[in-house]
Amino acid sequence: MIIIALALSACATHPSISPIPLKQGEAYMGYTLSAENVLPMLFFRRGLTDSWDLGLRLGLPIYGSGIDVSRLLVEKNERSDVLNLAYSFNPNHNLDFTYYRVSHRTKVNLEKNTAVRRLRYYGLRGMVIMNGISGRRSTRFGILIGGAPAVKGEEAENLPRFYRFQWEIGYFHDFNSMPLRAVLSLRPFNDQHALWDDKYDDYPHTTDSGLPSEHHRLTGLSVRISFPLDKSQTRPVEEEGGS
Repeated sequence: MIIIALALSACATHPSISPIPLKQGEAYMGYTLSAENVLPMLFFRRGLTDSWDLGLRLGLPIYGSGIDVSRLLVEKNERSDVLNLAYSFNPNHNLDFTYYRVSHRTKVNLEKNTAVRRLRYYGLRGMVIMNGISGRRSTRFGILIGGAPAVKGEEAENLPRFYRFQWEIGYFHDFNSMPLRAVLSLRPFNDQHALWDDKYDDYPHTTDSGLPSEHHRLTGLSVRISFPLDKSQTRPVEEEGGS
């Protein structure tokens, strides 16, 4: 019943980016498990140019589906800045604007002819729920962090193209619905508390049926893990700038 309730609430969903910028014609596909969507989401990304890539998501049965586009702004010394615009279909239809700073560093041992690549990234996200589950608008801002376990290659030129999996966690706050200091409280938020001076009365945190609304703190929480489906692709280390 808990899983069904979470699935029905379908808080908000977000894109699964490629951990390494895609070149024109390259593809990245896999599936994502997330606390906000419960059921798996399939994703497919393809490089349109060396700077642009397009992403499609298919949720099961449909919630979590969406489309997004990424623009590579800067790529230097195995660091890249990426701007992403995404739309997600769920009861809280949300539009995301995310600025990512990605570090995918490669270390090469020339004596042993081996290489190790590590991924770390963080991002700033603005999220707009235009017409949420209870018919209201919610505007949110927050941060996210992500990464992946190191991948190793027995030979530097055969370093695996993608990571075994990548994780991401973030929180995006609706400043109209509750004070930031109340987010970590274990108690349900009381918008009638005298301390708030009726400031949050117009932003209920639950629907009439008791599910989290577009203003609930859980709607801004994102915990996800993504797995690539094609692990056979490789790219020489020299193209990653890690020699």
